[in-house]
Amino acid sequence: MKNDLSCAVVRDLLPSYIDGLTAPETNGAVEAHLRTCPDCARLHRQMAAPEAPPEQAADREVDYLRQVRRRGRLRVMAAVLMTAALLLGGLAAKVFLIGSPAASGAMAWEVTETDTGLRVQVMSGASANAWWGWKQTREGNVVTITCREGLVSPVHSTAYGEIDVPLDSGVTEVRLVDRVIWQEGTVIDRRVLAAWNARTPYVGDMPALNNLANALNIRGLCGDYTNTLHTSGRPYGWTLEFADYGWNQKDAALRDREMERMSLLLLALVDNLEEVRWTWKDQSRAVTLAEADAALPALYSAADPDWAVPGSVKDCAESPSALQRLWTAAGAR
Repeated sequence: MKNDLSCAVVRDLLPSYIDGLTAPETNGAVEAHLRTCPDCARLHRQMAAPEAPPEQAADREVDYLRQVRRRGRLRVMAAVLMTAALLLGGLAAKVFLIGSPAASGAMAWEVTETDTGLRVQVMSGASANAWWGWKQTREGNVVTITCREGLVSPVHSTAYGEIDVPLDSGVTEVRLVDRVIWQEGTVIDRRVLAAWNARTPYVGDMPALNNLANALNIRGLCGDYTNTLHTSGRPYGWTLEFADYGWNQKDAALRDREMERMSLLLLALVDNLEEVRWTWKDQSRAVTLAEADAALPALYSAADPDWAVPGSVKDCAESPSALQRLWTAAGAR
């Protein structure tokens, strides 16, 4: 065979040449061509290179699978991080920007009557709270003030509101969220509203009585006491037995006056209560339902001659405004 083999012929012969299947003359011609042709020589080296043992091939496959898994984990982690970022972003928007309907539990307020209506100032002791979006809605004769609340941010930075409520013809009640703050021409004190919400039908319900006493702050105004209930027969009564604690006669006299006021409120707010009694050492005082009813005309006339006198102290628990007038007339603190 001549030594001027073409590249195509040499490349056809290379598999047989590498396997040792060609004649010596062919071998010489192929080798002569390989010495002068870099491309064919490179192909020869590639074809003649020993194959990787099975173990190395398996290792390469394992490495490939690891790379696939690694890329899969990275994609999953990226998806998780993106989801978390979206959730945190949505939560931040909800807490700081969008907010939620405000609840009245954290609100303190002052109501001032003006020439055209009411000025309501709302504040909070919680420095982390912010209120915004104040608005008024009217349904029938009731005006309701609402807003949104969230955490303090550069966008919403204050837990304060000042709202002017015009009292158009026919408005009989103004509410701050769910709290009655004005009713039938009367501004409702927060303590009055708390006491009205704590009213109870039965003198025998001790937890309800304790709740009412706490709303009226009897312990804070008059001192510590224990309770005795009289429910076996009429008159149904509630006795508050005050501890001594070194009280003098002057202190006791102040407490008696305070308890006289509290007795009117207790008789109004416990439906079947007919007598309130309080004791200290060997002294005992009481206010009966009949005595409370008899005292109303003088109390109401002194507070405001234009007020209609209720038929009974029990009528004073019919609404927050009715209780507010009794509270004012009795001089309760």
